[in-house]
Amino acid sequence: MTASQNRDVVRRLAGEVAALAQHPVQQERIRLWTALNDLKPERPMLWITELPWGEFEDSVDELRAVCTDEALRNVERNLRRKLFTARRLPCDEVVENCWRVGMSIEGADYGVTTSEQQIQQGASSIQSHHYEPVLRDFADIEKIRMPEVRHHAAETARRVDFFEGLFGDLLPIVVEGTRQHFFTAWDDLVRWTGVTEALVDLSERPDYIHALMRRMTDSFLSRMTQLEEQGLLSRSNELVRVGSGAAGYTSELPQSDAPAGGRLRLADQWGGATPQIFSDVSPAMHEEFALRYENEVMSRCGLNYYGCCEPVHNKMALLATVPRLRKISISPWCDVVKAAENAGRTYVFSHKPSPAILAGDRFDTASAEKDLRNRLAQSDGMPCEFIIKDISTVRGDIDRVIAWCRMAHAVVR
Repeated sequence: MTASQNRDVVRRLAGEVAALAQHPVQQERIRLWTALNDLKPERPMLWITELPWGEFEDSVDELRAVCTDEALRNVERNLRRKLFTARRLPCDEVVENCWRVGMSIEGADYGVTTSEQQIQQGASSIQSHHYEPVLRDFADIEKIRMPEVRHHAAETARRVDFFEGLFGDLLPIVVEGTRQHFFTAWDDLVRWTGVTEALVDLSERPDYIHALMRRMTDSFLSRMTQLEEQGLLSRSNELVRVGSGAAGYTSELPQSDAPAGGRLRLADQWGGATPQIFSDVSPAMHEEFALRYENEVMSRCGLNYYGCCEPVHNKMALLATVPRLRKISISPWCDVVKAAENAGRTYVFSHKPSPAILAGDRFDTASAEKDLRNRLAQSDGMPCEFIIKDISTVRGDIDRVIAWCRMAHAVVR
């Protein structure tokens, strides 16, 4: 395929995305997401993400990439997935009339090198991981660095020029910086220390765990401050996936006292946190070793999302201490009835139906529908969003994903 033909393929797809973005349904979805996140829901909302595209995209004509230029091939895949989701997977994902280009930002990480082994799971993008400890004692804590955030403006400009020249006349190019602050310290910590080692240390070396969390929190807070001071923040109340949930549209961000035309502040963005490894850790230890540090981060943000895979139904009283908490992850392992009973006030329940329903020998539509309807009833009037995610396999059968979306779309409507 010639260079011109490669460009023609990508430009045609970009034009199709732009056309879909003009449909009135996109503004209606934005209105409904805003109502949900403002705690004025009109109906539950639906989102699908983290699909094992590699299992089926070479066998589905609409998804099969044809570009021979590798850089354009990656863009083509992205565009094809957007179009396929919009046309074949009934959900509430918004098709934006723009192409987002991330700023080239360096020095914003912890600086710790992870030692791991990966095992690929077939054609899926999901991998199994085994981690070897790289932090073992107090002396190793210094490996967690304080960030030195740098924006490489020239590289950002190069990226923008590339996409402007490719299809900027079809899809407006939008430069974006950091859009939210999701503090996943415990996800990182156990990769560096080992899972079993970290959980044992909660009891046997609590001072060591506190020292680790203090260092990580200070590093993350420094990162946030530098991003704000350097003007590297972008709007959260758009098509950004908030925490482990769904779209962040809300009328409450930026806050009403935001400087007109000025730089965004941390207080104008979504924040959040999750300590997924704490599923079986007591509420007292959860507060001591996770939440007190996480609240330092979340106190700086305008609205917050909490949780991912950990069940939180017995820890709702703890979550009441989170500043401006708006959305809570209700994982497959969460007791929805207890979560609603213990909530104390209104949140958006960010439901995560089990993706295992898509991985069996056959897809059981009736069971999937029963699960969604039960979750709605058990939520006891809480605003709800449903997110099917972490889909490691669908046995190469895209039709079961389409069937799930059609069923879920009918339920929420």
